[in-house]
Amino acid sequence: MNNQERYILFYVGTELYGTPLLDVREVVEYQVPKYMPNMVPHFSGVINIRGSIVGVMDLRKKFSTSQEITKTTACLVSDSNQGSIAAVVDRVDSVITLGDDLIDRKPPVVSAIAQDYLIGVARVKDQLVTLIELHHLLSDEKLVKVSA
Repeated sequence: MNNQERYILFYVGTELYGTPLLDVREVVEYQVPKYMPNMVPHFSGVINIRGSIVGVMDLRKKFSTSQEITKTTACLVSDSNQGSIAAVVDRVDSVITLGDDLIDRKPPVVSAIAQDYLIGVARVKDQLVTLIELHHLLSDEKLVKVSA
């Protein structure tokens, strides 16, 4: 039996990533975050989404890539243990369905992403996609200190 799950694909720099679609509550246009003092480097501040204050984590800073804002820069909003968090990405690509047979859950690589966030690497057409658990990444232990 081949289990299938839907993933939202997005770019951070030139790298293509995916996360389970159910981890993403919504995709919103990039807003300049309000700076908050004493934050971890990849936490940009907060934004207002329809009256709710949402924390912003810049995945481009977290993954050490370019941080240029373009018209395709977007935020993937997810719910974490600390409330809603928006992840800044360079571009949202598509939503696809992947079966277990297309995902290598234990790739033999050293990753810049902590292994507990890494789902695996998927083969999509002619490219490899790094699959991450966005929900777990945004619930990073360091953010608990921010909310305390």
